[in-house]
Amino acid sequence: MNPLVDIRQFDQSLWLDFISRPILIDGKLQRRISDEALRGVTSNPAIFAKAIGDSTDYDAAIAALALQGKTTDEIYTSLAVADVQHACDLFRPLYDGPDHGSDGYVSLEVSPTLVNDTEGTITEGLELWHAVNRPNVMIKVPATLEGLPAIRRLIAEGVNVNVTLIFSVERYKLVAEAFLAGLEDRATAGLPLARIDSVASFFLSRIDVLIDPQLEKMVAEGGEKGTLAQSMVGEVALASAKQAYQVYKGIFAGPRWAALQAQGAETQRLLWASTGNKNPKYDDLKYVENLIGPHTVNTVPVETLDIFRTKGQPKVRLEDGLDKAQEVLRRLPELGLNLEELTNHLEVDGAKKFNEPFGKLMESINSKRQQALTGTVAAATMQLGQYQAAVDAKIQALNQQDFTAGFWDKKADLWVQDEAGQASIRSFMGWLRVAETMVGRVAEIEQFVHEVKAAGFKHVVVMGMGGSTMAPIVFKAAFEQGASGLPMSVLDTTDPGTVREIEAAVPLADTLFIVASKSGTTAEPLAFGDYFYAKLKELKGDKAGENFVAITDPGSKFVTAATAQGYRRIFLNFSEVGGRFSALSYFGLVPAALYGLPIGEMLARAVRMMRACGAYGPVAHNPGLELGAALGVLAEQGRDKLTLVVPDALADLGLWLEQLIAESTGKEGKGILPVASEPLGDVSIYGSDRVFVYMGYQGQADAANTDKLRQLQQAGHPVITILMQDALNLGAEFYRWEVATAVASAVFGINPFDQPNVQAAKTATDGLMKVVETQGSLPEKTQPVARENGVDYYAAVGGNNAAEVLQAFFAQTKPGDFLCLQAYLTESPAVSASLQELRLRVQQQLHIATTSGYGPRFLHSTGQYHKGGPDTGLFVQFTDDNPQDLALPGRSYTFGTFKNAQALGDLEALQSYNRRTLRVHLGSNAEQGLKTLLAALPKLG
Repeated sequence: MNPLVDIRQFDQSLWLDFISRPILIDGKLQRRISDEALRGVTSNPAIFAKAIGDSTDYDAAIAALALQGKTTDEIYTSLAVADVQHACDLFRPLYDGPDHGSDGYVSLEVSPTLVNDTEGTITEGLELWHAVNRPNVMIKVPATLEGLPAIRRLIAEGVNVNVTLIFSVERYKLVAEAFLAGLEDRATAGLPLARIDSVASFFLSRIDVLIDPQLEKMVAEGGEKGTLAQSMVGEVALASAKQAYQVYKGIFAGPRWAALQAQGAETQRLLWASTGNKNPKYDDLKYVENLIGPHTVNTVPVETLDIFRTKGQPKVRLEDGLDKAQEVLRRLPELGLNLEELTNHLEVDGAKKFNEPFGKLMESINSKRQQALTGTVAAATMQLGQYQAAVDAKIQALNQQDFTAGFWDKKADLWVQDEAGQASIRSFMGWLRVAETMVGRVAEIEQFVHEVKAAGFKHVVVMGMGGSTMAPIVFKAAFEQGASGLPMSVLDTTDPGTVREIEAAVPLADTLFIVASKSGTTAEPLAFGDYFYAKLKELKGDKAGENFVAITDPGSKFVTAATAQGYRRIFLNFSEVGGRFSALSYFGLVPAALYGLPIGEMLARAVRMMRACGAYGPVAHNPGLELGAALGVLAEQGRDKLTLVVPDALADLGLWLEQLIAESTGKEGKGILPVASEPLGDVSIYGSDRVFVYMGYQGQADAANTDKLRQLQQAGHPVITILMQDALNLGAEFYRWEVATAVASAVFGINPFDQPNVQAAKTATDGLMKVVETQGSLPEKTQPVARENGVDYYAAVGGNNAAEVLQAFFAQTKPGDFLCLQAYLTESPAVSASLQELRLRVQQQLHIATTSGYGPRFLHSTGQYHKGGPDTGLFVQFTDDNPQDLALPGRSYTFGTFKNAQALGDLEALQSYNRRTLRVHLGSNAEQGLKTLLAALPKLG
């Protein structure tokens, strides 16, 4: 048998005398609980000094807390409390179980600087008790004379107390008295006594370390004294422990105790501490095997625990040799050794041994804190030419109205004046501080990653639409897969060809599927989830849910469905955080962590940007405000096409910015249109509606782009440049752009957090799907105006052939317009290349901005701008026959039908807003159909 498990039959509990974030995260502590019958954990300042001060494991969290303005003491407390909470949660099933036996506890010690401060100990003990907020935490209090009244008071307050630094039987008696008196105080107050647990930690090896050298000196001197001393070498600590246990049995057997026990009180167990052997002459398990006895605890270091697992011999020995133990204690004075005086020295020395490493820990934290405060965020260099004065004036006006302070106070009248709009704004401003919240969730997420890897998963598929998937797409493109991560795919289209590609590319049985839906009602991710759940059901039966994770808001119907299907985990996000502002919440960070990215560092950089934007007090320059004011002013003066220029690794950042900016600002006939993935051309092809934003990396050459940007700036176009330190700065840049988008919306006087026109396409799609369900197919409401070489053209403009239709459609172009290509197709290099060629021709010949996206992705992003923004768009929609269609489980229609309904619904919505539209149906071969269109495209300019 495993001795660690076998010892339980003797009613002794083994607690681990160690805690650190890595063992909480990587599953080691959980395995010790599950496989080795570990019953609790103790910590002390020296342990935290080793875990926090002597490692880099906490550096990102320290930086994030420092940037929030936390003091060194507050940072230490936050880190320690977080670890203890995490450990308490791991032990909670044991604590709540029917056979808890007063186990499942995690101990957290008051500051060693309070060792002789009664009131300070009481105050901090209560503060830690409430901060941890777990019933299975124990607050450690030293057994000094000043600590005794604190013990009594804390017990009376219902706090579980681990009394530490007990070195003598006499002091133990006083500790037990304080415990009993505290229970009696509580009973007198009419308060319950059940589940108030306490242990008295009797320190052992240090006794022998102090006394043995003196005994050995007497042995060396010989004589009668030497003979007596010889019999006591290595025996004093064990004798003290055995005597204490006899005292314990007497205290908790009399009428005084019986009265308390009748009210539900449980005894204060003796806990053997300092049980790691410090003398190489002794057996490694000297202070473990010799102290096994009923209703006791032994807290052991990691090394001793592992030794006991290997060669331990569990057996009750605590009351063996009691006569000898009593003789050792009785005769010790004959050698001139006063045990009470010696243990008083140990108490002082023990406090010092905790105080010194604690002081070094605080110095280490303070040093890291100061270092964090010296960092800066990437500057945004703005070369705005003739617009500079107007932008400066707007920034000055916003500062004069104390915009930054109002922003952080969530003053909704900064944006709109109507009461309903203001209520809407306030209800969606949780993103302001979500990075702070997520700093405290890093360990939870990283623990989940370790659990997933330990379970044998080999791939991750993130499934969602809009804001729930944009950040993971950016992370995958911007970073190499982390060493501790898993390969990741993202599914955010109902295109059946794409669904097939992902299904074929991943090992289904070993793939973790994340279904991400804020509302829990978004049709696309629910369809993805149903499809792959059915596939896993075929492979794993009732265990299919083990391969699924949900990320959704509290209270959504999806929570109920995911629970019923046995999902491995449900991450509840924050209802006050909108989808496009959710990159730094569970939606972005769970996939990032599974991909192996250091999300703690990313959050620390986000908090640095928060600080720069005024989250923790006044700032001279708010980078989010300044960028947002510039974009807002430029858009109001006609520069409303934000053209994003990036190196290849950041190409997908445009998808995230499109959703954030277009959906937030594109309403009431106003807005900023992000233009992404449009290659830079000659200065002559750009109109006066452009502002260029370059985002790249410091020290990374990108001459092709930077040279053209310099020419554009010289020609009078506004150019904004942001150079990041590395890709981890994306956490900070997400935040900068979120603030900037909100500020630009304030310049416009609109609500940045609603999307009033998105519903139009959803309503039209729902209507079409009802027709499908009743008639079996989509209705064809119109006939093509031209059909040529297998390609159909649907438009309000006339024409006898493809070239004439295209010529007539593009003849509607006016200065300041933009082209939007909407590809409801399977994404492929060939399709993307043809779309880019079409963009390039239109850009060069008509000198307008061009955008392109795969549907239905953009319905949840730029779709709001398309209907609610200014009427400056020409929309070309591409569809095909869905040659690789797939059935949808539990539905009467296929993925292809669903996608086509979304396309037609969006087209109907665009037309209801009188937008200029052209639908091109490419038949059964989209790649060939696009080439056919390009061949028919006439010269436009």
